[in-house]
Amino acid sequence: MPPKGGSKSQSASSGAATATAEMQVPPASSGPDPRFPLFYRSLTPIDAARHAGKSLKRRLGFDFARTSHAVLLNGSEFEAAARDYPIVFTPSPAAAALSVVGVRRDRNLFVDADGDWQPGTYIPAYIRRYPFIFHESADKQQYTLCIDETSGALEDGNDRPLFGRDSKPTPIVQEALKFCAAFQRDYTNTHEFVEQLSERGLLIPNQAEITLNSGEKLAVTGFHIIDRDRFAGLPDSAFLEWRRKGWLPWVFAHFISHGNWSALVDLAGAAAKAA
Repeated sequence: MPPKGGSKSQSASSGAATATAEMQVPPASSGPDPRFPLFYRSLTPIDAARHAGKSLKRRLGFDFARTSHAVLLNGSEFEAAARDYPIVFTPSPAAAALSVVGVRRDRNLFVDADGDWQPGTYIPAYIRRYPFIFHESADKQQYTLCIDETSGALEDGNDRPLFGRDSKPTPIVQEALKFCAAFQRDYTNTHEFVEQLSERGLLIPNQAEITLNSGEKLAVTGFHIIDRDRFAGLPDSAFLEWRRKGWLPWVFAHFISHGNWSALVDLAGAAAKAA
């Protein structure tokens, strides 16, 4: 990754420079329709009457994530995600962490032509949660388990019903509820962490300049990283507080993840060659 305030070129192979394409890491997880989060096109509460006889398909695939180049990431995932993706931040007021999964705005390099995620790589919880999601009430005191009915994840019959004959939620719904609850807790903790990074002035804007096999240059911009020197200058009281909250491993995982930019270049080069 670039040093603070600077840039670095990563090359898959030598070649004459051609066009330069600018790509912004998204500042939030909103999708094409601002009413819904990324990937979602509808939010329908899970309901025994509405979803009676409906079952969850055994395989949904990851086509829904094909055109996303960055995905929301929670702090509890940093250590696992740092093996495969650069981890970056958007400062307050968005205050979020993202895993970068592509070098172009409309291309996820980890979803193949069959809609499968690249084997052996970590799949962010935001991806695994789909098509379920929590909807927060206006007073932020209640969450309702919802599903994106446009996802194509539901079908009639099969052995994975949402509700039993007694209209009670099956383990499918119970597990979705448990997963979404855990995700929401992690998201809240991560938001607090990134807000702290912003308030203490530890986040700095950065960019990655990439040269593909063809010689095409891409500038991945619009994201922030933690400044190592500023982090090292945190007062002892802050270090102790962050250790208590479990945030220190998140910082170190972020630093380690910088090494994944070169792997993204290789994936982008392989994808361009296969196209």
